Amino acid sequence: MSQGLKTINADQTLKEALDKMVKENIRRLAVSVAGQVIGVISARTIVKEALSNPNWAQKKVSEVTRPGIFADPDTPNKIGAKLMVKYGVGSLLIRGGGIVTERDIAKAAPRTTIPAISIGTTNVVTLSDSSTMSDAASLMVSTGISHAPIVSDTDVVGMVSLRDVIKSLNDGNLSANVKDYMSKGVVSLDVDATMADVANLITTKNVGSVLIMEDLSTKASNLRGIVTEWDLVRTYSTLTKAHVLLKVDPSKIRSIASALVVTPRISGVSIVYGPYDIVVDMDVESPEALGKVVVDSIGSMAGVKETLTLIEVEEL
Repeated sequence: MSQGLKTINADQTLKEALDKMVKENIRRLAVSVAGQVIGVISARTIVKEALSNPNWAQKKVSEVTRPGIFADPDTPNKIGAKLMVKYGVGSLLIRGGGIVTERDIAKAAPRTTIPAISIGTTNVVTLSDSSTMSDAASLMVSTGISHAPIVSDTDVVGMVSLRDVIKSLNDGNLSANVKDYMSKGVVSLDVDATMADVANLITTKNVGSVLIMEDLSTKASNLRGIVTEWDLVRTYSTLTKAHVLLKVDPSKIRSIASALVVTPRISGVSIVYGPYDIVVDMDVESPEALGKVVVDSIGSMAGVKETLTLIEVEEL
């Protein structure tokens, strides 16, 4: 949780809100009336107003404030993720002061071996290096994304984010080329990366997205996907832990157990003695995905005779 809650008065203008966001390097402000926090204003809302209203800068914050979603300080991270996804918000206001953002939740997401490519976007929207910040702003408002890779000739050369857009807007410079504001270089992982790898990179690099590249190449043709902090929040909100009991051919117990240890989504493998031969601990993206994952990754193994899946029910 971010302890220092940044606020703005509902009677102030959108330009004042934008100034504060850029100065504090944040994308959201809590909105207050007479010292009482009543909602949130986001960078995306301001950018949307700026694109559609020539007089956006003088508009009052109160006119575009979104009601805040409040949570108690002891709310578990996973419940926080569920609230964000349910209400489609990127932050939760904490009673007593403070705010939890999607990046906070992303950093707290479990370090599972779920393949990163399975939780991200594979149809990645890019911008060319001849694009303007206005192009980037329009793209982000129309598609709901917050990050777009920048392609020059055949290479991915950088990333432009919603934070970059509000900086250019605050400078009165949406006509600038994206190269003037983008983050140069590529923060990426290869196609074998896991959800844990992405969460660790977002934490250490303090970035909002990670590109999935074939062989960590910078070639645009090798761009396979993008995983954002919101993808981690969304996946965390539906993450399911299961235990899969296996009956297997006695001669293949140890070889199957060895193969399972390196299988994606599996966090634990134990050989047991009883009605079943092996117990597998597994993390999957959602209950709906569980059956297919079990069939594809475990049930199809040669020597597996039967599977029984037990789903852990979380206490809400």
